[in-house]
Amino acid sequence: MKSYVYTKPFTIEMQERPLLEPKSGQVRLKVKAVSICGSDIGGFKGTSAMRVAPLVMGHEFAGIVDAVGEGADVSLVGARVGVHPTIACGTCPECESGLPNICNNRFTPGTTMPAGPWDGAFAEYVVVPQDRLIRIPDVISFEEAAVFEPASVALRGAKKMGDIKGKTVAVFGAGPIGLLTMQSARIMGAATIIAIDIVDERLAMAKKFSGASTTINSSKEDAVAKARDATNGLGVDASADCVGIATSLNTCIKMTKNDGIVSMVGMASAQIDGFEYKECVTREIHLQGSYCYTNEPREIADLLVAGKFDFKSLITSVVPMSQVQKKMEELVFGSSTDVKVILVD
Repeated sequence: MKSYVYTKPFTIEMQERPLLEPKSGQVRLKVKAVSICGSDIGGFKGTSAMRVAPLVMGHEFAGIVDAVGEGADVSLVGARVGVHPTIACGTCPECESGLPNICNNRFTPGTTMPAGPWDGAFAEYVVVPQDRLIRIPDVISFEEAAVFEPASVALRGAKKMGDIKGKTVAVFGAGPIGLLTMQSARIMGAATIIAIDIVDERLAMAKKFSGASTTINSSKEDAVAKARDATNGLGVDASADCVGIATSLNTCIKMTKNDGIVSMVGMASAQIDGFEYKECVTREIHLQGSYCYTNEPREIADLLVAGKFDFKSLITSVVPMSQVQKKMEELVFGSSTDVKVILVD
């Protein structure tokens, strides 16, 4: 089988590897589509502790069940599936409390977790536990199913803003996660969505496809002042930082009303200097961390079938998996204007 292996910073090599055999309770998928995540780009640059070479990256994927291991359901062979990629231990306190996303013993295909590495879907085949599969109907394309994972991150981030039905929310960052967070906020009934970014083209997408009624280019406008003007000076009811740097977090804090919620979704920074601590304390701003997802991947499939999400508009390139090195270089070195790139095999 062909595997596209991250071997060192800025290098993914095609290697011929033995065909994977599913173990007990596992299934093997013929990969049909895999999405490039921003965290994969960080891994490609050598800046992610969750991507240690050698590793086959790719945790946002879909395919067809090709073989099953002992104890797995043989009737699944041939099934079209998406994947919930969190492989948690199921026995730790976090798992028992319904938070497998923060299980310290979890694996995720395409990453190097504390529990160890698990090769992902930048390959012809990948293996996962049977219980991670999400059956998809023919009306969902494999490319759309490869977006289940980032959409799940976004949906959980939107949920962390609390009850936003009929309310005004702001989302800082109009990349894939931010655009999907806006769609999630719309699904949850937000009356007004304010999108903030520094790229006009992405703000245009936010308005056209993701439900934003107001857009703010924070490199050209005072985002806080404009958001407060739009809310009679009160501030938005809740906001989501889908970037994770000092500017985005502090902007969300300042534009959110007293006693409002800021959902922290983006993780561009491991630490943030200049954090507006006093602003949070004196206005009782609720900072809510949001990491990955629990059952959201299974919710996404139903919402997509119901026409609640629009993934197709976010997919800006579909290219052969053999072009992964080229696409990564374009994404890293700034020659790409893509929002979401899907690799197909």
